[in-house]
Amino acid sequence: MGAHSSISVDPIYRKAGWAAIASGIIGVTAFGLLTAAVTTRTSWVPSDRIYMLFDAHDIGVAFQFLLLIPAVFGLRALCHQTPPGLGNAAFATGKWAVIFVVLLIVLGVGGKIVSNGHYMLPQGIFGIWLIVVNWRLSRSLPVWLRWFGMVVGLGLALVGACFVGVCFVYPSMLYVPQPPMESIKEVNSVANTFIHQLLPYASYMGVATLPIWTILTGFQLLKKRPVAIA
Repeated sequence: MGAHSSISVDPIYRKAGWAAIASGIIGVTAFGLLTAAVTTRTSWVPSDRIYMLFDAHDIGVAFQFLLLIPAVFGLRALCHQTPPGLGNAAFATGKWAVIFVVLLIVLGVGGKIVSNGHYMLPQGIFGIWLIVVNWRLSRSLPVWLRWFGMVVGLGLALVGACFVGVCFVYPSMLYVPQPPMESIKEVNSVANTFIHQLLPYASYMGVATLPIWTILTGFQLLKKRPVAIA
């Protein structure tokens, strides 16, 4: 006679699920602060109020991505349910991309060592990672959620690409420590116009939707049922 017993949900899924939901809630708030800053900015050199909104947004993104670290571990565990899973190199890419987002924001907001846009580059790398992970999450997440995640990842990747483009237009973005805005002359060029027209679409596609995807994925992680053992 085979006796069956059950074990509780793997703690990694429970921790990852709640962290993803919290990350999403903070992300929604952070995007609201960014929208307020961008839509009320009236000059090349931001006012103190606009600077405060940008800084508050950046701090929010730092906490958003800090809470994504447990979620990355949870997604890795999900990937292992469907071989070939997620390799160590791919996992490390996602983990370190998230960590560098947080680190560069701290350096930009706290110490003003780097430009507050530097974090967009690892954010873009995380977007590419998100595409790969969602592609591999067959039978672990609903198909619609996986495709949504790939769209989010593409949007984040485009945001990262926009930052690279901005650095070509404004090389001073790469200076350490970052120069004050007052010392940077605004550039009016076709390339600059194109980048700044693409960036809002990429942001709505990736930055605005990432919190929604993480909340939905968090609930999926919390749905993991006990596993029966014979």
